[in-house]
Amino acid sequence: MNAVARAPRIASALFALAVAVHAPSLTAVAAQAASPPPNATHSGPDFSLGFRSSLLGFGLEADKLIVGHLGARVGFGYFKFNANHTQSDIAYSASVKVSSFQALADLYPGSRKSFHLTGGIITNPLTVSGTGLTNSGSFKINGHSYTAEQVGTLSAAGKFPSVSPYVGLGFGTPARGNGSRLEFLFDVGAALGQPTISLAATGAATNEELASDLQAQTATTQHDVRKYAKVFPVLSFGMGYRF
Repeated sequence: MNAVARAPRIASALFALAVAVHAPSLTAVAAQAASPPPNATHSGPDFSLGFRSSLLGFGLEADKLIVGHLGARVGFGYFKFNANHTQSDIAYSASVKVSSFQALADLYPGSRKSFHLTGGIITNPLTVSGTGLTNSGSFKINGHSYTAEQVGTLSAAGKFPSVSPYVGLGFGTPARGNGSRLEFLFDVGAALGQPTISLAATGAATNEELASDLQAQTATTQHDVRKYAKVFPVLSFGMGYRF
C-alpha cells in the first residue's frame, strides 16, 4: 500500500490519540462550565423582617444584605413599666420607658455568613420619671431634712442622650441560601452615652435653701448613677423571616 492510501488511516489514529490524551481536561472544563458560580445558589432579594426582644424593648426590624459583606437594618423597640426605687437616699415611684429607633450597618467577615460586627446609631434608649415618696413626712435632700409640706411635690427625671453611637456584634443574616427561611437573631453591644438626671420640687420656688440643696442633690444623684451607667447595654434575641 502506497503512502497516499495510508494517509487517511494515519490521520484517524492521530485524532483518536489526541482525544484520549485530552479527554480528562475536556471533561473537567465541561463540568466547570455546567456548575453554577459559588453565589449562584441563592435566590430572592436577601431581605428579612424580624421580631426582637431586648433591653431596648419589644420591636420589629427590617434587614437588607447590600453586598456579600455588608448589610443595613433599621428597627424600633418599646416597653414601659412602673417600679419603686431608692436612689441617693430618696425613694421614688418611677415610670420607666424604653423606646428607641435603631439604624445600623452590619459588616460580615465571611461573605453571606451569619456572624457580623455592627455600628450605627440608637435614639434615647431609656427615659425615667419619678415622684418622691416619704413615709416619715420628711425628705432628706443634700443631707438636710425638709418636711413634705416644705418640699411639695418632688419629681425626678433621667434620660440618655437623644442620639448615641452603637457598637456591637452578633449572629443573623438576611442572606438567602439553601437553608430555612427562618433565622435566629442575636446581638450584644452598647449605646455609648451617659444619662442626665434632673430634680425639681414645687416648694423650691419660695425656699432658696431648698433650691440650693436640690441643685447639689442633683449633682450627687447624677454622679452616683453615672458611676454604673457609663453606657447603655444592649442584649437582643429574636427570630427573622427571609424573603
